[in-house]
Amino acid sequence: MKQTGQPRGTVQNSNAGDPTFRISFLFHKDLALLSQTLPRCLEALTRHTQETYEVVLHCDGTPPETIARLTSHLDQWGVDELRVRRRDRFVPSGDASNNGHRRFFDLRSPYLIVIEDDVVMYRTDPSFDPLGACRRLFERHPHVPVLSKVSDYDQWSWKLEDKGDEIEPGVRSVNRLSTHFIAYDVQRFTPVANRFGAFDLDVFIDRHDLSYNWEDLVSHVGTTGGRHIAFPESWPIEIFHCDRKVEPGSMYHTQDPEMKAHVLAELEQRFRPVMDKNEGAVA
Repeated sequence: MKQTGQPRGTVQNSNAGDPTFRISFLFHKDLALLSQTLPRCLEALTRHTQETYEVVLHCDGTPPETIARLTSHLDQWGVDELRVRRRDRFVPSGDASNNGHRRFFDLRSPYLIVIEDDVVMYRTDPSFDPLGACRRLFERHPHVPVLSKVSDYDQWSWKLEDKGDEIEPGVRSVNRLSTHFIAYDVQRFTPVANRFGAFDLDVFIDRHDLSYNWEDLVSHVGTTGGRHIAFPESWPIEIFHCDRKVEPGSMYHTQDPEMKAHVLAELEQRFRPVMDKNEGAVA
């Protein structure tokens, strides 16, 4: 796959203070997959954007040999900061990914986007600016602390449902989200999440009969106290989880690298020809 290097958007002014967005990727160990998904996601989110942003790659429980191989890719991908966290001490309960998600909130940027390493995005309208759309939606709706969109939500065991009327045309208010892709208004989310125990070590649980992980807590924050989760289904950006459930209706995905590579290859075949045609027309 062709890798775009530093995403092509507005030139970043290092003297202007903290960027409007921090885009953070949560990575474990599948470097072959990340080498494709990270550039695709940055291309979809940041190409021609007018928003300022930085890119952080957070490695959680990543083997040392994989870390060593990662460093040569950072400039090419446009990663500003590499973080490495072991899973040996001060690890929260529940799903292993909780360890990474709860460590993203030491920032001064007003907006945080978190993307898991097995997620890929395709912008279907090259003129659409996803970062700008996120910022404007948060500015228009002070009761929205989080925003999420995943195109293959039909696979979820806890089904996506509307919770009240649309927030605005094309943007649903929904009952839940997934950690695959979340945009946060940091100042709205963090105080409530802290009150709900998000940053404690013993809050989460992950069993077949009872599950309360990071996405459940974020959904809790986003659907109580008059708050809403924004799900912009009409936005021209498609976001997919590159995996499949172990069986229909299961809570769990295969986590199989071969399956993830297969799903990504299918998505590339489906979306890249259309995107390349659209980009050529714009150029």
